[in-house]
Amino acid sequence: MAVRMTARDKITLALLVSMSLFLFADQRIMAAILKELSGEYGVGKDVLGYIGSAFTVVGAVTSIIFGFYTDKFSRKKLLIAAVLVGEIPCLLTGFKFFTMDLQSFIILRILTGIGIGGIYPISFSLISDYFREEHRATASAWLGVAWALGAMAGQSLAGYLTNAYGWRIAFILAAAPNFPLAVFFALYAREPERGRTERALEELIQKGMAYKQRISIGDFKIIFSNRTNLFTFLQGIPGTIPWGILGFFLIDYFETVHGITKEQATTLFIVLGAGVLVGQVLWAMLGERLYARKPAYMPLLCGAGVLAGVVPAFVLMNLPVVKDAPASYLALFYALAFVAGFLVSVPSSNVKAILMNVNRPEHRGSVFAVFNITDNLGQGFGPAIGGLLLSSGYILTMNFAIAWWVPCGLLFFLVALTIGRDRAAMQELLRKRADGMAREE
Repeated sequence: MAVRMTARDKITLALLVSMSLFLFADQRIMAAILKELSGEYGVGKDVLGYIGSAFTVVGAVTSIIFGFYTDKFSRKKLLIAAVLVGEIPCLLTGFKFFTMDLQSFIILRILTGIGIGGIYPISFSLISDYFREEHRATASAWLGVAWALGAMAGQSLAGYLTNAYGWRIAFILAAAPNFPLAVFFALYAREPERGRTERALEELIQKGMAYKQRISIGDFKIIFSNRTNLFTFLQGIPGTIPWGILGFFLIDYFETVHGITKEQATTLFIVLGAGVLVGQVLWAMLGERLYARKPAYMPLLCGAGVLAGVVPAFVLMNLPVVKDAPASYLALFYALAFVAGFLVSVPSSNVKAILMNVNRPEHRGSVFAVFNITDNLGQGFGPAIGGLLLSSGYILTMNFAIAWWVPCGLLFFLVALTIGRDRAAMQELLRKRADGMAREE
């Protein structure tokens, strides 16, 4: 009998998604307030780019610690800890007393990044035990939607409210809702049994038996010997460099180069994000159908989608600057942004399911911690790289960013060659372990 989510599981998952949304609302606030930060602290946008990189990279690296302990201890307690580590400094950033100088601002940003990095491996470890193999792409996509909505909401709050209320207000609004949510989660949530949605294990776990395997340091050799893991890790670097640069500089680029208002540039960013949101859900549904026919079809879809998305993204960034452009010209910007976001969202819809489906239950937290590093190296160093390239021209910087989606798409074709074998090997191992558990019954 297939494992079904209980009402309690669904509410727990909704809480997880909600907390993720507000935690990630902090992630891109800086991108909308570069001019204000530069004016208050007396630093250039290149320096702010380094701060944005430190925020992401430090969080990604510390997620290794969270990931390892995710595979050994209570994921519920770790999740609450990650949320609080992220939201307390985010809230404090909203008060001038705590951010009177640049050094204090940097420290609070890095602490917030640690919380965001921590929630990543915990969330996907939980998702893999809430959902069976054939539904993990859609479940992961909804979590991705929450993260994208959060990032859009935080940047939008800053973009629309800064002129009226100052740049700090967005940090307060992003952080505050998570404190009551964390309390509710602590009181209500229960953890799913590890391995409960694996076909080889679910019947035994329903009978009350426990999957007792836990990760050890030596298991990292197994994780890195999995070729599907390796190629999936690698694609994350070129796949996120564009988001690191575009996400940090996009509003400022269109405000500075094309002369549109901050509000219009913020709307453009929202439209790009809307394309990503729509794509995440639809591509996940298609990815699951293709995966059911043949697992290799899912990474092939990812590669084809990214490569197709390069075209409208390039066109968007290279449209000629037109002073006093008519509304129809701005509408063209919005249309290209939506289509680009829709197409390049294919990997974010399906890549987490690919990793879940080829890794053991006791490895998934650590796998996603490693993936978080490679998936954030590009995003983390993107602002710094963009800051360095700005002296060569804003348009060149944006084209440089988009070009990285080409190697990302090509690497997914390599994933398609390995996923079938690695998935079969993992399932065979779980069947052997299930036989061993049955003999112990």
